[in-house]
Amino acid sequence: MKQTMIRLDVPAVLRDAWGMAKRDRDALAGVAGLLLLVPQIALAMFVAKPPALPANADQTAAWLAAVQAWSQLYSLPVIALTIVLLFGSASILLLYLDRARPTVQAALLHALALLPRVVLLSLLMSFPISIGTLMLFLPGIYLQGRLLLALPLLIATPSIGVVTAFTRSFKLTRGHGLILMGLACITVLLGDILALPFRSIGAALAGAPLANPVVAAILQVGAAAGVTIGMVTTLLIQVALYRRLNSGT
Repeated sequence: MKQTMIRLDVPAVLRDAWGMAKRDRDALAGVAGLLLLVPQIALAMFVAKPPALPANADQTAAWLAAVQAWSQLYSLPVIALTIVLLFGSASILLLYLDRARPTVQAALLHALALLPRVVLLSLLMSFPISIGTLMLFLPGIYLQGRLLLALPLLIATPSIGVVTAFTRSFKLTRGHGLILMGLACITVLLGDILALPFRSIGAALAGAPLANPVVAAILQVGAAAGVTIGMVTTLLIQVALYRRLNSGT
């Protein structure tokens, strides 16, 4: 019952996240650069965008055929790169939430051992969030906010298991749904907002007669860097939220 009465100080959460980013920028740059930025660059450069949703029902059959063709070409690399991203996310969380205060190398090894459960939790979370997002968008963002603690819980106390981490996140965030929905907007949209200028310039130059592949690659790296900054920001906000809501401070 007391957990529902905890006051969540959002500015303090953001200050905590910013403080961690400044203090640990070298370690974060190394881990995020290798395990978050590189996979994002690979996704941007080598994986085509999936087919857009059909404009009307008459185009559904053609859209399904295009999706099937896209899946045959890109599903395996997308799955592999997504697993690397989850590995990188778990490694960064371990640097902050493992009570043993591991080195970067130890955190990487521990993250590798936890990776199967991290993947399972990601799949468990993605289903309701995706359904909620497809329905009205806001339900998906709300669920995203309520589940911000699920991965930190699994990382900090791996013995609790995937389902328990999922349900305990809802318990710890009870009473903070709207506030966490706002934070989830930051975590969901920040990376795309930072990447938007690079993507917009790239789209504008894509059809140009003198389009330069080097410039296109630079823009793709810039967009991937924006998404990576958004991911790191999300992870640090999750750490700050976990420390406050799990301890009651």
